[in-house]
Amino acid sequence: MKTYYKTVFKTISINISRYISMMLIILVGICFVTGVGGITPKIHNSLNEHFKTQNVFDLDIKSTTASGLSLDLIDNIKNNPSVKSIEAITQIDTYDESTNENIRIYSLDTKNITINKLTLIEGMYPQKTNEILCEQSSKTIKAQNIGDEVVIMGQSYKIVGTVKNPTIFYNSGEKSIYNQEYLSSIFYFDSTFNNYFPITDILIKLNKTENMSYFNDNYISCVKAEAKKITSSLNDSNITTLSLNETMSYSGLINITDKIDILAIFFPIFFIAVVALVILTTLTRLISEERKAIGCYKSLGYSNIMILSKYLFFSLTCSVLGIILGLILGAYILPNIVYPIFNNVFILPKMTHKINITTGLISAIFMLASILLVTFYVTLKDIKEKPSSLFQPKAPKEGKKIILEHIPPIWNLLSFKYKSAYRNIFRYKGRLLMILLSTIGVCALIMAGLGLYNVSEKPIILQGVAYDIGDSIVFISIAIVIFAILLGFLVIYNITNMCISEKNREIATLKVLGYKSTEVIAYVYREIISIIVVGILIGIPAGVLLLYYIFKSMNFGSIKEIKFTSAIYTVLLVFTFIAIVDLILSRKIIKVNMNDSLKSNE
Repeated sequence: MKTYYKTVFKTISINISRYISMMLIILVGICFVTGVGGITPKIHNSLNEHFKTQNVFDLDIKSTTASGLSLDLIDNIKNNPSVKSIEAITQIDTYDESTNENIRIYSLDTKNITINKLTLIEGMYPQKTNEILCEQSSKTIKAQNIGDEVVIMGQSYKIVGTVKNPTIFYNSGEKSIYNQEYLSSIFYFDSTFNNYFPITDILIKLNKTENMSYFNDNYISCVKAEAKKITSSLNDSNITTLSLNETMSYSGLINITDKIDILAIFFPIFFIAVVALVILTTLTRLISEERKAIGCYKSLGYSNIMILSKYLFFSLTCSVLGIILGLILGAYILPNIVYPIFNNVFILPKMTHKINITTGLISAIFMLASILLVTFYVTLKDIKEKPSSLFQPKAPKEGKKIILEHIPPIWNLLSFKYKSAYRNIFRYKGRLLMILLSTIGVCALIMAGLGLYNVSEKPIILQGVAYDIGDSIVFISIAIVIFAILLGFLVIYNITNMCISEKNREIATLKVLGYKSTEVIAYVYREIISIIVVGILIGIPAGVLLLYYIFKSMNFGSIKEIKFTSAIYTVLLVFTFIAIVDLILSRKIIKVNMNDSLKSNE
């Protein structure tokens, strides 16, 4: 057994470049999937922690009359079994004709409020009747300076502090209930000194939601059910309810993060598919090279399970390493970079330290399952053979006429080197399919990333509100392109490296026949590049099709907005990393020993 284990590790050391490339391909795929899937949880968890700290309300019962809510009604709400605690406040939206501004006025115990607590950013809380607070500025809410005098409803007040309302975090502010135009100012009166306002709103914390996340579907369903029970028991036609998820900032955030989640569903499928194809190609080649070793194991009496275990160890160790590193890097890289960018759209609190790798783990499970199936499928085919046949090299595939040969006007115009290349392409259909599908997948991902970039300038319209999430979409699209390029580079490197190994004897023979190094390199790369060109031609439309379904699911963007230059850039990017790979691996072709061509296959 000691010798057996030595051969297992010997196989890894001999194939270390292949082992590392497989690990890196898996790492890139899992890293991207984990990163994109972790953006929404990072935002939701950060806000949830902030909401818990500020004790944000679950339900707001609002009066529909100018007289406000009666004391009896407030008592009934407070004593309802579904209600944990309440906070009585005033909220009035008004329009100032002298300044042409929409203003919102809150009246509450600014310092001691227990539900929907304000965060004092600058200054102090009101100490006198004529002192008020203002909401921090945003794109529509104008900046106010501490010490400024403002006139509200004919009375003069002094601003003594700036605060942050936890439920107002959309950067473009809030819309007025009065005329649905954006508010220019939001002021907070202290009810301790200004108790003449009617109570218009009761902010409620529910018993059942205490241990729930504010961004959980169960939370939204629970609030909806409890609101129905509370309003039914009150039996008052002069009230209406507003749940937290119906507020402008919350609903806008949910709609936008839902769209990001759509990206987190579509792109992982492509990444995993490309990775699985490359692993299949790599393991197929490895097992093909190990035929004699398998025959030796069988001759020495090793069981099929022991032989299979060797290749399972090879594939699973590099897969697990790639997955672990991918999960760690993905959990921190993309979410931590995207979160600050979202501050262009929303005023977000301090970022949580919590990470979410659920999407990455799910993808990793599917990836591991596919790798296991591939390893079983590829290995079992050779294990079933007798040792005597395993010691013999596989007979080369029978050459057949290809379609072009049946078209003499085209075929006769081709030189021998192109005829040879095209025959080889169709002779090894498995390799052709793997290179083609991998290239299509990579091109589709790059094209989709660039297409998303094209539509990033367009704002998302949700319930009549325009949310400018351009910067966030731009970064995600760039991330898609970068990861697709990394994956593409590794895929092309891996496949090209294998093709060179397969043609080792042919390369040596060509050198013996006097071919120059440049001619030998061209001979090797001609087949691969021909397949890749076809893959690009199919991959670009595939990327457009992917974008069509993404836009349709997101209800955002259209195919018409995709620029033709995106296709040009896709082609240039693919050929750039092909050129880099070819330059790196050209030395391997040049170093092939000519004596290899004289060695017998027996």
